[in-house]
Amino acid sequence: MDEKYDDGRITFYYSREERLKKASQSVKDLNNGVVPQKRGLFGNLTSTRPLTFLFISVVTLCLAVIILSRFLTTESSRVLGNNAVLVSIITAGDKSYITVKKTAKDGTAYTGAVDIAVSLPYEESPVYADRIYFIPEKEEIFRFAVPFTGKKILVLMEAGAQRVLLSITPET
Repeated sequence: MDEKYDDGRITFYYSREERLKKASQSVKDLNNGVVPQKRGLFGNLTSTRPLTFLFISVVTLCLAVIILSRFLTTESSRVLGNNAVLVSIITAGDKSYITVKKTAKDGTAYTGAVDIAVSLPYEESPVYADRIYFIPEKEEIFRFAVPFTGKKILVLMEAGAQRVLLSITPET
């Protein structure tokens, strides 16, 4: 800034052109009347370094959840007769306790007899067979015990013409 002393007063001279020479290009464009382009959604999400890092973090977390949910799903959940069937097995001593949880998906879910066969994955293993009945309730839980245990247990469920084979690792 230039200062000039006249009659004891300080006079400041302001030159916009001199100040604009030191300004950034975006400020010069605003002074010339240039309207900045809209960035769009992606441009707004990544306009600064912290926002870019946050965007990449959120995308990474979403991908991790999708990948983990795909590969860590349990083998014990299947659809049988338009019913979601979840089978869990707990071993205690020389017995395995099986829980079958049925959740009807909609009004056309299967109701009736469901045959269940449980065995171990080798040829000479014993086979336990049972029959349960699905009724038109939204949720049902069935529990029964089988007289053997193993590292993996095979469960075959048959409802009408549909069959589901599950290979389940029991919890201890």
